[in-house]
Amino acid sequence: MQGKPLYKDLVWGLGAACVLLIGFVILWQSLSSSWLQTFDRGISSAIQSLRSDGLTPVVIFITTLGKAKAESIVFVVVAAILLFKMKQRWETLVLFIGVLATWGLNILIKGLIERERPAGPWLVEETDFSFPSGHAMVSILFYGLIGYLIWINVRRWKAAWLVPVVTVLFVLCIGASRIYLGVHYPSDVLAGFTAGGAALTGCIMAIHRITGRKARIQQGMNRSNRPGYNHPA
Repeated sequence: MQGKPLYKDLVWGLGAACVLLIGFVILWQSLSSSWLQTFDRGISSAIQSLRSDGLTPVVIFITTLGKAKAESIVFVVVAAILLFKMKQRWETLVLFIGVLATWGLNILIKGLIERERPAGPWLVEETDFSFPSGHAMVSILFYGLIGYLIWINVRRWKAAWLVPVVTVLFVLCIGASRIYLGVHYPSDVLAGFTAGGAALTGCIMAIHRITGRKARIQQGMNRSNRPGYNHPA
């Protein structure tokens, strides 16, 4: 009975990852198209029209949370909790490998496509290429996976629904901050979300298999401890 739900989840996960990757390819192949340029101008204009002396420091702080240094600090804290308090070694490994792989893939894709950043004005300085946004791509994987790990441990709480909602809003804010600051086109951010979302889906599928395996092992241990259970010879 347990094999069918796992198989169904695998199919849905692969389907979602494929849809996200197709979206990424469409954006990639449309970089010089007029419709995408119109989209970028319209969204950038709308978001950058909100610039103000009071809001800019807040946005810079939000964007800082998507940088490697900030995520490294968060990872150390989360990994310590997962390893020492919750004894979730495999989940920690999936998080570590997922972040490293996504970060490395972002560098590789940027070097392959070599899209120049918007003309500006920029409110922060950046030096590498623009497509896809590394902040968007890594943040959706990193914070999305942390949100998922929190949710699977508190999903029986009445307010557990807040975890995915806050996670999604937080990741969207990081992506929007890159457009607000002028260092990315909206299509860069959207491409980062699609590529990183595909990676997130793969990591969630891996963790789902891990938790399913743990549950089966625990059930086997519970049965073996019942009175009258005949252990196999």
